[in-house]
Amino acid sequence: MSIPTSALKRARELAKVKQTEMAKLLGVNPSVISRLEQSEMTDDQMARRYLEALDTPGSKEVLEFYGRDWRMSERPSVMHPDRESLWEAELALQKLDEFQRSSQYDALLDAPLTLIRDNLESSAAFLDKTDHAVAFVGSVGVGKTTALSLLTNLVIPDKGGVPQPVFPATGGRTTTSEVIIRVQPAYGIGVEPRSEDEIRLLVSEMVRAVVEGKGGIPTELERAVRNMADIRKRRNPSDIKSQIDPIAELLDSSSAEDVVEAIVNRMKLPERTETQLILSETNEEGLAWLSKNITAINFGLDPRFSLPQRVTVFVPKAAMRNSTFDVSVIDTKGIHGTIERSDLEKLANEGRTLIVLCSAFNDAPGADPLKLMKSLSALGSDAFERERLAILVLPQNDQALKVIDGSGEPAESIEHGYGIREDQIRSSLAEAGLPKVPSLFFNALSDQPGPVWDELNDRIARMRQHQLDRLHRFVALSDDLVTNADAARIQQARIAIAQEARAMAKAYKSLPTSVRSAHQTLIEELATGHPSSIAASISRRGGWDNFDIHHMIGSGVRADAYRRTADHLVKIKGRVESLEQRFEELPEVLGLLQTLREDLSDWRQEFLSRASSIGRNSFKPYLDGAEGFWSDLRARYGGGKGYREDIADQVKEWFEDNGELADARTKVDKRLEDAWNELVVDRLLASTLIEGEQV
Repeated sequence: MSIPTSALKRARELAKVKQTEMAKLLGVNPSVISRLEQSEMTDDQMARRYLEALDTPGSKEVLEFYGRDWRMSERPSVMHPDRESLWEAELALQKLDEFQRSSQYDALLDAPLTLIRDNLESSAAFLDKTDHAVAFVGSVGVGKTTALSLLTNLVIPDKGGVPQPVFPATGGRTTTSEVIIRVQPAYGIGVEPRSEDEIRLLVSEMVRAVVEGKGGIPTELERAVRNMADIRKRRNPSDIKSQIDPIAELLDSSSAEDVVEAIVNRMKLPERTETQLILSETNEEGLAWLSKNITAINFGLDPRFSLPQRVTVFVPKAAMRNSTFDVSVIDTKGIHGTIERSDLEKLANEGRTLIVLCSAFNDAPGADPLKLMKSLSALGSDAFERERLAILVLPQNDQALKVIDGSGEPAESIEHGYGIREDQIRSSLAEAGLPKVPSLFFNALSDQPGPVWDELNDRIARMRQHQLDRLHRFVALSDDLVTNADAARIQQARIAIAQEARAMAKAYKSLPTSVRSAHQTLIEELATGHPSSIAASISRRGGWDNFDIHHMIGSGVRADAYRRTADHLVKIKGRVESLEQRFEELPEVLGLLQTLREDLSDWRQEFLSRASSIGRNSFKPYLDGAEGFWSDLRARYGGGKGYREDIADQVKEWFEDNGELADARTKVDKRLEDAWNELVVDRLLASTLIEGEQV
C-alpha cells in the first residue's frame, strides 16, 4: 500500500486538525509533519500510523481505498471524482479475467468478452483523466476575456481595490493571439512566435494600407507591430484631431518596398528570441507579474519576444478558482467576419472540451454564436449530443431590468430579466432548427463569478456522464456474461447479426452523388467576411487564420459528406435497432448492439473529420498553382464598392468553369467513399465478425 502524502494532508485538513496537533497525536516534532506533507510519497508504515492516529471517517476512507487490490488498471487518487466508478470497472475486469481463465469458460464467448473488456478499458481511460478545456468563443468586444478572467479568479485589484482581469481587456481588438491558461507548479508564460515571413507580410499589408488609404491588418496586430518597430502614431501639434503617421513620413522619401524593409529591421527580430518566462510559485506577486509581462508581450513592448501566434499562460492551482477537474482555459481570438475557422473546428471536434459561446445580452444568443451553432449542426458535429456547448450571456449595467416580457412589461428583477432572455434564446434556437443549449448569465460588474464557474464545471461533469453511463452498462454486462451467459444462443445471435451486417455493408457501401458544392461555404463566407481579411487571405493564396479559404473548402466538403451519408446512417441504425428488439432477451448481445449503434455515431464523426481533410487536400494543389486566379483577385482590391460581391463572383466562376477541377471533384468522391468504407462500413463488419471469417 503506497499512499501519496497529498491524501494524508487532505484527511488532516478535512478533520480540521493542525500540523501541530497532528504532531502531538504522533508524538513527533511539528517539523516532521511539515517535511512529510511536502514530500510526494511516504512509506506504508508511516502512512498507516498517520491515518490511524487521525482516526476520522476521512482517514479510514483513505486507508480503505489504498488497501484495495488494483490489478487490471492503475489506481487513481482518492480525490478522483469518479474513483468508485473506476473501482467498479477494475472489479469487473478482474472478474472477466478470472472467468476467462476458468474451466467453465467457453471460447464461443471470446467476442462478447473482448467487446465488454475493451469498452470497460476505453471508458475507464477517458474517466481516469480529469483534464478538460473550457474554450471561450465570441465576437470581438463582447467581453469574453474579462468574463473568463473573473470566472477563473485570475484578477488583480486596481487602485480602488476593484478586481481587474490579469489579461489585457479593453473592449475588443486587444489580444494579438489565442491565449491558453494551464495549471502548472509555477507562474509562467510561453510564446509561440509568428514566423519572420508572416511578420514581413503583415508589415507589407500595413504599409500598403497607408499608401492606399484603406484596408490594413487587424488593429491589435498593427498596434503590436508599431510598438515593436517604435513607429507609433503621434499627436499632431497643429491639429489636435489628427495624428502624424511615421509610416507616411517614411513613404515621402522611400518606396513602399523600402519602407517595409526599414520597419522589419527596426523590429529587431533576430534579437527577439525569448519564448518563455518562469516565476516561482511562492512569489506573492505572481498574478501582478503575469499581468505586467503578458500585457507587454501582447502589445509588442517586450524587446525579448516576437509577435505571438499563440500564448500559453501557466498558473499554480491555488491561483485558479477551485475545480473538481484539471481545467485549462482557452481564450480564442475574437470572431470578426467569419466563424469558419480551423481553430474553432478543432475545438468542436475535441471530446474533452466545453465550448462556451459568449454573447451580449441584448441580442442573445448573438449573431456569431448562432451562426457557429448552425455551422456545427450542418457539419454533423456531435457537440450538441455530447453536451459540449453552453451559451454565456454577458449583460452590462442594468440591461437585465430593461428587457420586456411577452406582455410588454419590463422585468421585475435581474433574475426575472435573465429568465425572460433565456426563454427568448430557447425560442431563437428552436426557430433555427437547433437543439437546446444551456444558457448562463454573468454580469461582470454585479454578479458573483463563483456560481457561474461551478455551473461550467457541472457542464463538464455532464460531458463525462456519457462515459460513466457507458462504463456502468458494461459493468452490468460483464456480470451477466460471467454469471448467466448462454454460449450457444449468443453464438447463434452473432451469426445472425454478422449476416445482417454483411447485407448492410453491401447496401450502403456506395455514397450518393454530391448534393452541395465544395466551394459553397466559401461563397457564403465571402458575403459577410471583412474585406481586409479577405484581401489578406488572397495575398497568402488562401492561408490566413482570420479567413482560411482552404479550411472553408474543407468545411464545404464535410457539409456535403454529412448530407450524403445522412440517409445511410439512419437506415443502418434502424436495422441495428431491429436486431436489438430481436435479441433483447440476451443481455450480452443487446449490449453489443447498443454499443454498435453508439459506435456508428463516433465512426461517422471520424469520417466527417476526414472529409474536411479530403476537401482541403484535394483542391489545394489546384489553388496553389492558380497564379492567374490569385493575381486577378488581388487586382480587385481597392477598386471601389462591391469588393466582396465581385470576389465571390470570380471565385464561383473559377470553381464552376475550370475544367481542371473535374479531376479534383473525382478525387474527392473517391476519397470520401474510401473513407466511408474504411471508417464506417469496414468497422461495422469487423465488429460483428465471427471467428475464422474475414472482412
